[in-house]
Amino acid sequence: MLTGAWTMLAAYLPLLGITLWQIVRGSSGEQALAIHLAIETQLLTGLLYFTGGATNPFISYFLVLMMVAAYSLPLRFAIAFAIVIVVDYSALSQWYQPLMNSTTHGIGSHTLFDWHLAGMWLTFVISTLIMVIFLPTLMRDRQSQQQQIQQLREQQLKNEQLIGIATLAAGTAHEMGTPLMTLHMLLEELTHTPNEPLNPKDLKMMQAQVSTCRQSLQQLAYSGRQAQHSGLHSASAWLKLLLHRWRLSQPNALWEDLGCDTDAVIAASPLLDQALLNLLNNATEAGNLPIQLRTHVRDGFWSLDIVQPDPQAAQHIQEDALFSTMKDQGMGLGLYLSNASVEQFGGEIHLRPLRTGGSFCLLQLPVIQHEEQ
Repeated sequence: MLTGAWTMLAAYLPLLGITLWQIVRGSSGEQALAIHLAIETQLLTGLLYFTGGATNPFISYFLVLMMVAAYSLPLRFAIAFAIVIVVDYSALSQWYQPLMNSTTHGIGSHTLFDWHLAGMWLTFVISTLIMVIFLPTLMRDRQSQQQQIQQLREQQLKNEQLIGIATLAAGTAHEMGTPLMTLHMLLEELTHTPNEPLNPKDLKMMQAQVSTCRQSLQQLAYSGRQAQHSGLHSASAWLKLLLHRWRLSQPNALWEDLGCDTDAVIAASPLLDQALLNLLNNATEAGNLPIQLRTHVRDGFWSLDIVQPDPQAAQHIQEDALFSTMKDQGMGLGLYLSNASVEQFGGEIHLRPLRTGGSFCLLQLPVIQHEEQ
């Protein structure tokens, strides 16, 4: 009996050494802790088997291990660990080697009871020390993890806000491109003909272009304040409104309606507005033919197909960077920012070339169900 007990104690020492080594290296994770607790539980079960089984007061140490597992491990690991402990405790209540089996001759029952009380006291002291030493450490680690998660969430929110502002700024720059180009041409003409009086028609055109730029900047400021405020609206009504707004900023833009009456309730945000405008602009600039639009609902997503049938449109799609347009003017970030904005609302953008040489762009936004509303 004593040989088996000392063997269990000797096997426990390497386990303590490995645990301390992992703590020093900082590599003690959930799996490592689960393995450590499982091995320690079996070593304790073996030790108790040689020292009285369930009659040994040190069996209460199972509760300490269970408390550590329940506090530190995921629920599935904690449940599995609890089952193991219950099975070990039940086995020790039936199979064990009686405590002091060969030395009880001549010893009164009062003396055995004193040993039992001493064992209970020792178990209580050890359990108290473990709780005082290890539980505060576990709590500090848990608080540190929660603080890190909170910091990551705040950083992610800041990044999303920056992406939203960048999306709106890119769209505004795109909208201001046409009026600024018109102003540039008029000023170039005035530079080459300094002695000729300014044509009133040209003056009105310049004023109109300046007014357009000012409206775009005002819209940018308003959208920037409302970027993180989202609501709900009808997908078909939203598409019609955006197409009208797009026509105002791109008078030469043309499209074919191949079925855009599919309706659904989707999220509403200035970021989504600008993302769709960016997609329409890129599809138009990819070719010289009118773009084709079609909507449908499938698998809980409202989808918009944007097709540019021009055979040369596929050349504008990079094989290694689908969201980089590489335009002569601008930084080519429109599609990248649009995709980032759409992903914030659980949607996706897919862009690929067609076999005919055209380009295909798919915008997907999740449908909001009545329960979510």
